[in-house]
Amino acid sequence: MGWFLTGAASASGDADAAAFLALESVNDGRCQNLSEGGKLRVLRNTHAERDISYRLIRMFAGNHPQGRSVGHAPAGGAAVKLGCTRVDGREQDWIVERARFEDAGQPE
Repeated sequence: MGWFLTGAASASGDADAAAFLALESVNDGRCQNLSEGGKLRVLRNTHAERDISYRLIRMFAGNHPQGRSVGHAPAGGAAVKLGCTRVDGREQDWIVERARFEDAGQPE
């Protein structure tokens, strides 16, 4: 309970947590060496004060789920490294499956 579920209804207020998660691609020499055009995919929590717990689905070579990642994104926008956007010439990405504020049980 308290998680945002992609494509589903969720508890009041927690759906907002996913809105503060931003996926970005940044230049990275290791990812470029791994596969031409590759960049490092990072996740940022753009909320200034509240930490967010998340679960992501890693997608590889199109619409092929390849696993899940669970973690914590600190408030304030610090980058959480996920991986390279290209591996062996094939696309890789992550989508937010669930997100919740870590202090979701407390009043805002």
